[in-house]
Amino acid sequence: MTTPAPRPPAVKLAWRIGLPKFETDREFERLLRFLRQHRGAVDELALFETVTHHLYLPLDEVLVPRAALMGRRLDALRAAGFASVGINVLCSIGHANEAWDYVAPLPFQAMIGHTGAVSRGCGCPNAPALRAYIRAKYALFAQANPDFIWVDDDIRMHHHGVSHGCFCPVCLDRFERSTGVAYSREALARALNEPAEAPLRQAWVEQNIRTLEELLAEIAGSIAAVNPRIALGLMTAGPAWTTYSGQAFERWFPALQAVKARPGGGFYSDAARLGLPLKAVEVGRQRAQLPTSVTDIQYELENFPYQALQKSTGSALHECTLALAMGHNGIAFNALGGEGSDDEFHGIPAGAERLRPFWNRLLRQVADLPTVGFWVAWSPELTARRQVRPGEDWFGGDGRYDINKPQPLAEIGLPLGVDRAAASGVVLNGRVAEAFSTHELEQMLAGAVFMDSAALEVLSERGLGALTGVRVKRHLDNGLRERFSSDPLNGRFADDVRDARIEFWGDARGLADELEPLAPTVRVLASLETYFGQPRLGPCMTVYENDRGGRVAVAGYAPWMFVHSLPKRTQLQNVLDWLTRDTLPVRIEETVPLIPIVRLNATRERGAVVLLNAGLDPIPQATLQVRAPDAAVRLLLPNGSTRRLQPRPVPGGWTVTLGPLPAWSTAVLLIG
Repeated sequence: MTTPAPRPPAVKLAWRIGLPKFETDREFERLLRFLRQHRGAVDELALFETVTHHLYLPLDEVLVPRAALMGRRLDALRAAGFASVGINVLCSIGHANEAWDYVAPLPFQAMIGHTGAVSRGCGCPNAPALRAYIRAKYALFAQANPDFIWVDDDIRMHHHGVSHGCFCPVCLDRFERSTGVAYSREALARALNEPAEAPLRQAWVEQNIRTLEELLAEIAGSIAAVNPRIALGLMTAGPAWTTYSGQAFERWFPALQAVKARPGGGFYSDAARLGLPLKAVEVGRQRAQLPTSVTDIQYELENFPYQALQKSTGSALHECTLALAMGHNGIAFNALGGEGSDDEFHGIPAGAERLRPFWNRLLRQVADLPTVGFWVAWSPELTARRQVRPGEDWFGGDGRYDINKPQPLAEIGLPLGVDRAAASGVVLNGRVAEAFSTHELEQMLAGAVFMDSAALEVLSERGLGALTGVRVKRHLDNGLRERFSSDPLNGRFADDVRDARIEFWGDARGLADELEPLAPTVRVLASLETYFGQPRLGPCMTVYENDRGGRVAVAGYAPWMFVHSLPKRTQLQNVLDWLTRDTLPVRIEETVPLIPIVRLNATRERGAVVLLNAGLDPIPQATLQVRAPDAAVRLLLPNGSTRRLQPRPVPGGWTVTLGPLPAWSTAVLLIG
């Protein structure tokens, strides 16, 4: 018997349908007309069970009839020809304080923050009464006979109307039983801010992880008791928001027995266009953490609160392309609004149907391939393991732990990847290095590392400063700029000046750190000087090859801001090339706002480079040098057309010239 060939990957186009769209027969008929009109863009439908982010709705009064209604709607959708239909449960803990003054109050323990603030819409997931309510709620929806059930991203312990939960009596008692120490809320909050209490912070985050793990296991058990064939999915929140809840996908997905994932994050408006590639990185990080048992990975196209003029259809479709480039294989559209006219929402499904062949071709090309480029270091244990120095607030925001700070590297065309094992090198920024063991940091320093001076200080505290070649000599914070040296890595821009006006943007600490070389082979790429050019101060950017064979660059002057100029971009491009010994997967020669996402196999003989022209001008020409063996190369455009290119061999790879590339557009190089 011949084994059938595996089906080629194909994008799944799923739609999340708000309650107002199907609650009345009139609205449901309108929805059916809309879906039939865009049938080619609809593979799956998920119905929301509520219109509010407030957790509690009475079971008998509200949820029993609603589950029955949803069951009828699911049957009608199947009868209309939609084969995969299910339910998206919006609230398992609750998302926010919303509508609390006119809906039923929580009949169980509310979530309490570290300050004593009490959530009005979100419950404590450790409270037995909440667990019983959630079991009953999910059982009701399982009885509606959905093909799948999604658990939404309120599965977290942060930002539930209180910033950090949960410090209620139930959770304090649970913590006492696990640690053997009794704390009041006030005492525990103080202790978590004590510098010496690192083990306590790790224990608290572990409690958060375990709380969510147990809740998910109970949800899975409740559904399985009704119908074990219902597929389960979990929406996740990104680590750049915070890792206070633990980001323990390796435990949460098995607990739920989930085979579906929906990485989430926010990009809501064209007013902040560069939030689009930033969100691609954020959902890519979540995808990279998923267990291999999760095979249905849907990007959340989030257009809430559904204002058609807030974000263009083009932006929404570019999001989808970049998400597929980051390793998703489906799109979950949350873009149809509430009750009323659908006239303003036709653009996205029409565009998705038009782009389906383009997306399918991309998926076939990159199936199972990792992203390749510099990995911006982060860890699910970042919040648990970060240090707290005297006077610091563990619960407060601190930009030194912002893993999105290095995103401007992508904006100037340097490839960033989210798959650590396939990374060309590592970016260390701020105090994120605190999340890693000394051994892990040593391993990083044996390869290619680009870091700022705040990360350098963390490494120096660990006794690893010699591997970087420099130390921070002094912190300066006013009236300084950097001047490039004559080092070859600066190319033709020797003696060029870069002025980031560091004092204009608030706290300038860490934006002008003077470095002191620790070895004669340290190369100085830039030095600090005053606005008047005198006196010349010490180095602020260096590169060094250490005795482990690693290459390290340290940037001490405004490392993550105002790097978009021709001289600075050239310097950084040369530096990352030098760090990787000229194996950076893609180098874009022209100074253009072309953002690459690179997927390649281990030998670099097969893959793709997905390109976003992030600018509002057309790019007349872009020359890409690809560090890969000679291969067939084609240009894939969103209209589905492909064109064979003629790569020109160069040392270490080949180059192709593209253009013109329209403003705010995508294109794909298919390799092999």
